[in-house]
Amino acid sequence: MNLDYSEVSFYVKSTDCSMDFCLAPYVLLSDLQESADKGANDCGWGRDFINSQGFCWIVLRCEIEIIRLPKWRETFTVRTWSEGCKKLFWDREYEVYDSDGEVIAKGTSVWILANMNDHTPVFPSKLEGASNFTPQRNKMTLGHSCPKLKVPDISYFDNPSVLSKYGDYTELDHNHHVNNTRYVAWIYDALYKDGKSLININNININYISEVKSGEKVDIYIKDESDGVLVCGYKNENVGVFASKLTFCV
Repeated sequence: MNLDYSEVSFYVKSTDCSMDFCLAPYVLLSDLQESADKGANDCGWGRDFINSQGFCWIVLRCEIEIIRLPKWRETFTVRTWSEGCKKLFWDREYEVYDSDGEVIAKGTSVWILANMNDHTPVFPSKLEGASNFTPQRNKMTLGHSCPKLKVPDISYFDNPSVLSKYGDYTELDHNHHVNNTRYVAWIYDALYKDGKSLININNININYISEVKSGEKVDIYIKDESDGVLVCGYKNENVGVFASKLTFCV
């Protein structure tokens, strides 16, 4: 095992692609999370171990810079690493390589350990019998940690919601709530309906605010800002679910 990073390779299936025959960004996010699972395991704090203690990993926010998306039938590799915990927060970095060894995407994310029942944050010292977390390289792919985004009041948006999504069966994961990668799919649906050019998106910053459970409705709002497009989801009229800022290449 490489002590500096963990590594997972993926093959792009046709069902993973958008209309442009390239990997859908929400599938890429899912692949990054698969690599995060391996990374945590390689560091001695994998899912099986922390679940046995009654805890789980929860991602709070993630920022992805897209240079290009891999194409159908292409193989790509994700390298990921973590320096460990600072107070309650764990960093996790990503680099995505094509088969020629070129970096085609990179990202950063922030995680917490949480109680499996109520998802309240927990300090690492709460894990009984845990070996020390094995830190990997100290390198920030974007030069900064993923920034927090403010979730504005719905009145901030000039127009009504672009569309509504629901916690339907196929959106739910093993935790019985909408998987966070689905929020990115919802964001792309909203941008598509709003007439945005999706192939020009080069940066996605998403903050996860609250869970969406079975049957819950999420209204999605969009607003153009000077530094990108703000996309937010709300349930129960004004309860923030996610906030996302996207930028587009010229």
